[in-house]
Amino acid sequence: MEYTREQLTAQIQAMQPMFDDVVLVDPSAGQKLDPVTLQPTGPAQEVPRLDERGRAWEPLFEDDDISLVLYWSVRPDGRPLVLAGTYRLPHVDAGGTREANAFTRMMAQCREELCRDYVTGVYNRAYLDAAFRGRITAAASSGKPVSIALVGINEYATLCRTESTAAADRCLNTAAGILGLALNGEKEDNTLVRLEDGVFLAVSVGSSAGALAARLEDALRNARRNFSITLARRGEFSATVVSADWGEVGNWDLLLGLAEQRLNGG
Repeated sequence: MEYTREQLTAQIQAMQPMFDDVVLVDPSAGQKLDPVTLQPTGPAQEVPRLDERGRAWEPLFEDDDISLVLYWSVRPDGRPLVLAGTYRLPHVDAGGTREANAFTRMMAQCREELCRDYVTGVYNRAYLDAAFRGRITAAASSGKPVSIALVGINEYATLCRTESTAAADRCLNTAAGILGLALNGEKEDNTLVRLEDGVFLAVSVGSSAGALAARLEDALRNARRNFSITLARRGEFSATVVSADWGEVGNWDLLLGLAEQRLNGG
């Protein structure tokens, strides 16, 4: 939607009573902007893909809080920008009433579901970015070894292209089960996340990159990697495993970038 700067400022002021935070974001630069000057004011979280109406939403997890972030496409002075409104879901004191207890349980279940990838049930990127990466940084700062491994499912793209999305999803489900068991059921120091396409991220506190990769490769080598393509046909997937240690770069984003570079053959 086209806006003048004055209209945009008025729109943000109108939204502020309804949201805990309203910011203007330049998604291409990853920066928050001042709505009056359109100058950068600081880094912004990555904006998810907008739909055909120029809208999107995603959950945000911070410690024990859960928020919903709503996104709208705006074009002040013709620039493709995004308004992001954050609404923090309220804490409810159970107070002993059945209604409050039921609401508390519902919110706990909602939080757990929003943390999970809808296909495989492992953690999703939103949980990784908003809730887990801070724990990883804190662990590394305290001197604990931190490592990650990326596991690329080699057949995923071909399955999507030549078979069906359902077959590709069944392949990912099989892989997620094997990798989850290799990480001892996702204990606190070992987390499995589905990133995008056919890629999983394993994060470990207390293991070296080599040990983590060896554990995952051993699990994949010794497991049945079969899945159903159709009711009458079955397939077997293979995987590429690469890893990186925190000590190589000392920064979460650089660590993930290094592993992605290795996965892509760089």
